[in-house]
Amino acid sequence: MTNSVTVTPASSLPRSFWTYWLGLLASALGDAVVYVALPFLALGTLPPGSEKGAAAIGLVVLALSVPRFLAPLLGGLADRWPPRTLLGLSAVLRTVGVAGVGLLALRGALNLNVVMGLAFVLGLLAALSFTAQSAMVPRLVAPEHLPRANSLTSAAMMGAPLVGYGLGGFGVAHWGAGATLLIGAALVALLLLGTLTLPPMPGAASGKLRPLDDFKLSLNVIRQSPLLIALFAMSFALNFAMNVTNVRAPLHMLDFGRGAADYAVFEMLISGGVLLGIALVGPLSARFSLDALIGAGRMILVVGTAGFALGGVWPWWAAAGVFGVGLGLLEVAATTRLQGLIPTELRGRVIGSVMALNALGLTLGAGLAARSISTSTLMLALTIVLAGLTLLWPLALRRMERLNPSAKLG
Repeated sequence: MTNSVTVTPASSLPRSFWTYWLGLLASALGDAVVYVALPFLALGTLPPGSEKGAAAIGLVVLALSVPRFLAPLLGGLADRWPPRTLLGLSAVLRTVGVAGVGLLALRGALNLNVVMGLAFVLGLLAALSFTAQSAMVPRLVAPEHLPRANSLTSAAMMGAPLVGYGLGGFGVAHWGAGATLLIGAALVALLLLGTLTLPPMPGAASGKLRPLDDFKLSLNVIRQSPLLIALFAMSFALNFAMNVTNVRAPLHMLDFGRGAADYAVFEMLISGGVLLGIALVGPLSARFSLDALIGAGRMILVVGTAGFALGGVWPWWAAAGVFGVGLGLLEVAATTRLQGLIPTELRGRVIGSVMALNALGLTLGAGLAARSISTSTLMLALTIVLAGLTLLWPLALRRMERLNPSAKLG
């Protein structure tokens, strides 16, 4: 498999990466602001005293999530179109859509269908941007700087929302959801400035867009690599487990603690752990292989998930921090490893398949969590599954060595 670098980088991350990263940081902040405002926009379309608030918010969340299943198709676009074109177009459309709906909200001319439409478009463009970015970064930076570049992009996408959620909540409370959308649109627009500084790169693949053939080709690439199979299996199981946790954590805090207040601390500890795990990838990758970091991240996740099988608030808080560190470490190390395993001209399509698989895991996880099974039983079962997949990782590495003895492991 090839992993060519189209743009010759300097001895460190190129300036074009840093300007794009600043735009990405601002855009992630703006997205968080918008996501906070969307539920309140949906509620604002209902008549006073309506009891359909939960249904309205649920429809908006569904509209935001459904486009993930189209990620293999979007990955085909990401492979064939110049990344600067796709990322710039995404930034423009997101800005115009958010600003337009914000203005409609200020004029009182909004309805639920418009909010759902905006949510669907934002979900679609977010999936397109992620596949295009994941396929572009390995072409923009030197291979030895790829772990650091992925750490920085992950930190921007996961760290900025911590501020953006607070800004969005403050904006909705003091200025209303419509005005908050305009603030989000202004922040999202800054991604366009960062995109314009990217060097011109042609699409990595040629040919017409054939979604079904592209999907079959992606599956064939995955089947041929034991490491890709192992990474995909863990990704699916992890997303499944995360949505089970997302559903059960608020209920657990209501049963054992102070409800929303303790749940907020839980989410903060996970987010803080994720950022710590992301920050650790850079220095650790200088001493350990990516495969070793992936194995370590998996083991840490198993320990964190096991903590969720316990009762009480404090055990869940401790487990949240541990789980977050494992998630952040695995996120960057696995992404970097995936980018190296996939041919340049197929990265967008294969990563799109990952997103679709993750979306299926999230959906099934939410469905299982809604069933009348005790939380401790669910978490114990998930711990066993994740532990089994963790033990399979060394086996996948050994099988890869047998199939291709000359291949260099990460």
